[in-house]
Amino acid sequence: MKTLRYVLLVILALIAGSTLGNSLSVFGVEPDLVLLVLIHVAVSAGRIQGTLFGFLAGFLQDVYSPGRLGINAFTNSIIGFGAGYAHGGVVTESLSVRALIIFSATFVHDIIYFFLRSSGNPGDAAVLLFRYGFPTALYTTAVGITISFVLFTLRKKGG
Repeated sequence: MKTLRYVLLVILALIAGSTLGNSLSVFGVEPDLVLLVLIHVAVSAGRIQGTLFGFLAGFLQDVYSPGRLGINAFTNSIIGFGAGYAHGGVVTESLSVRALIIFSATFVHDIIYFFLRSSGNPGDAAVLLFRYGFPTALYTTAVGITISFVLFTLRKKGG
């Protein structure tokens, strides 16, 4: 049942990212909603499911931009595996720990993604990372922490 929920979350994040992306954009930077879901899955379910869902989410993202087919699938698989290390080993209830995990995963994702996208040219990758990677990591972290805080507050009131 959790697997179905994770698949639906990935699909919902893809739809939300493609439909709400422009309205959430601040100075041309958008939060990576798919990556937020992937981090949630990996931290909740572990490395294997994180890797599998990373590949699924990345492959679905790659379908939208077939010119770079495989880059998102590869990058998201790595991030799913890495974030899966937090499963059971890190106290993820702390907002500061969640922020660190989200920021680190997003920033590492962008390092790998921009390096591969720029055909291995470190200069081009650095420009893209400075212009989009760091701001995206900050914005995605802010959105992720806000969602975590709201969900935590709702659970606390409900139970």
